[in-house]
Amino acid sequence: MSKAFVWFHHSSDSPSDSVSFYEKLLAWAPSEGPPGMTMFAGDDGPFAAVGENHGVQGWIPFAEVSDVDEATKRAERLGAEIVKPKTRGPAGQFAILRDPGGAALALWQKA
Repeated sequence: MSKAFVWFHHSSDSPSDSVSFYEKLLAWAPSEGPPGMTMFAGDDGPFAAVGENHGVQGWIPFAEVSDVDEATKRAERLGAEIVKPKTRGPAGQFAILRDPGGAALALWQKA
């Protein structure tokens, strides 16, 4: 079993507009993250980022898995569409998919 959602990424064609929106709406304080990403953090540390469009518009929840390759293959067998194949990110590797109902999900393996 994987852990609960461990991260949220806002995939945007206009990241600066999205950051400004959440800053004004929810008083989330943005800070510079890895190249191309703006981070949002709370008292317990970073919880989300806004950045480049990964082929899915909007919020993408990240679920931690022990093996991203195996979890991606299992997702495909269960009817998922792979939107972005395994990619190395700043803290690990991830793949983005759409479940059979059309919702986006990222499978993430810690580095």
